[in-house]
Formats: sequence, structure tokens, C-alpha cells
Amino acid sequence: MKFTGTIGDIGTSSFYPPHHMTMGEGGAVYTDNALLNKIIRSFRDWGRDCVCPSGCDNLCGHRFDRQYGELPLGYDHKYVYSHFGYNLKATDMQAAVGCAQLKKFPSFVERRKHNFARLHKALEGTEDRLILPVACEHSDPSWFGFLITCKEGVDRNKVVQYVEERGVQTRMLFAGNLIKHPCFDEMRKTGEGYRVSGTLENTDRIMADTFWVGVYPGMTDEMIDYMAKTIREALTQA
Repeated sequence: MKFTGTIGDIGTSSFYPPHHMTMGEGGAVYTDNALLNKIIRSFRDWGRDCVCPSGCDNLCGHRFDRQYGELPLGYDHKYVYSHFGYNLKATDMQAAVGCAQLKKFPSFVERRKHNFARLHKALEGTEDRLILPVACEHSDPSWFGFLITCKEGVDRNKVVQYVEERGVQTRMLFAGNLIKHPCFDEMRKTGEGYRVSGTLENTDRIMADTFWVGVYPGMTDEMIDYMAKTIREALTQA
């Protein structure tokens, strides 16, 4: 078995509050490639060329005796920038929260799986009107949420409005078709600045018919059952 973060050269996690564990915000990047590790850390630290860890100076022994770009000879290597980077470092306080969350992480995963299975069971029999999420063969997901796609004849917006009015929060599948958002208005007019591969028909389908509900580990069985009941009621109105 492989964990998703170990497939490929780079793995990532997000620590946004609704995700599996949180540090308030931010995320992490994982790699076992030394070159990628150096590049990623540089992007994180303003694009610096220096690889000395915080609090350590001149580990390479050449802090003041080399020339970079068109800088003066001997310019302090701690302030040489080889990339356009960002300031993306986590704080010690965030890291402390993350360490505490890691201790609870296995229980978070198990509860998400429990909530997903209970909701899926409670929505059995709606498959003529809804596409319910199914795990891929040989996979064991730690479910982020419960993704529902309305079939033809079911108005997603009516379902969402009905359940929201009764206290069940929903989310779209993120941006849907990104190029239909206002940030692309000017680029659509000129036809420049981006490229489209294919017809994006599935993207448009998801944008029109799909929504999430949660399986957050703090939800009780009663909450899950209420959510399923409300979704079933919504189908009679949509």
C-alpha cells in the first residue's frame, strides 16, 4: 500500500481548517529528492540561494567570498536571490498546533470513514437521481467530503438551497470550470493568456450538477442522519 503523498516526486498537504488536520492555514510539501528539496525551500524563503537553516550561518564556508549575478564580489550569500520566491514559512505556534493534531490524526481519519459510510448507507436508493461517491478499487480513502452529482431532471441549485435553509452546509466542487470565472473575462475577450485542452464537458457537468456535504469528524451520527434525511426531502422538491 502507498500513501497518496508518496506517489511521484512531490507530495502536498493543506492545513486549511476544514481539512484532515489543521495548523490554522498553510500547508506542507514533501519530497525525497535533494535537488527538489533545495528548490522548494528557496521558493518558500523569498527565493534565497542560501540553504543554511534558520539560526545557522555560513555552513558552506563561502558566505562572503563568491560572486553571484552582477552583485559585488563577496556580497552576503544570505541575501542572494536565485528565484522569485515567497514568504511561506510556518510559525512555531502553527507547528505546535500541527504536532498536537498529528496525535489525533488516526482518530480523525477513522471518524471521517465512519461518517462517510453512514451517510452513504443512509442515501441508498437515491441512485436513480444522484451519483454517490464510490472508492476506486484497491483504495482506502480518508474521505475529505461526500461528493454528490445530480442526475438529469434534478436541479442541483434547488437541492442545495433546500438543505442550506435547513442548516446543512454545502460547497460547490471548488471553482468548477475556472475559465468561466470573472478573472478570465478579459482573457476570454482576447483569446490570450491561457490554453484549453479538450471540450471540458465533464468540468461543465460538475460545475452545473455537483456539490459537497461534509464528513467532518466532529459530526455525530444524529447529524449525519439528519443530513441524509434532509437531502432525501430535497429530492422531492427538485
